[in-house]
Amino acid sequence: MNKPLTCHVEGAILAYAVGDLRKGVLAVGPQVEEFVDALVKDGAQPVTQGALTLRLGVALYDRPFLFLPHSVIDERGAAFQGDIVFDWLRAMAYDMPRSEVFGLNARGREDQVFARDVDVESGPVVVGGPDAAPVYVVARIGAVELTPRFASALKECVSADPAAVRKVVEAA
Repeated sequence: MNKPLTCHVEGAILAYAVGDLRKGVLAVGPQVEEFVDALVKDGAQPVTQGALTLRLGVALYDRPFLFLPHSVIDERGAAFQGDIVFDWLRAMAYDMPRSEVFGLNARGREDQVFARDVDVESGPVVVGGPDAAPVYVVARIGAVELTPRFASALKECVSADPAAVRKVVEAA
């Protein structure tokens, strides 16, 4: 079985209920406890803390909204796996909408969607938390070393003020 792209970090994920999605923030660095306490007081819900596995996914146009792709078979039968799947989706999803995208659904189960179901304009998204109840992690607060693809998928909160963090998460 193929696996979605992952990244491992120490920190905490907190979520806000935003529309139909739980959108969250990744808190990292030496002040994690302070970030967590301040964000919880502001209404964030703690999701998980400690050794975290972040996965790279895509947004879907319809429920369950998040998908963690690991491979694509295009309309001509060519197969693509791993990191290149995200490049393929951005470049080819509109040209080959019936291509099959394989990966994990929002409940952590193997599934398949068509390229036309993927919101390629939103770019890759970071997904964290439990496999069966993932959170769309839109921003990070604190410093951490991430791979370029993960780093570009997360907005950086320049302020540790809980209201500013919530605003960044809700606007995404």
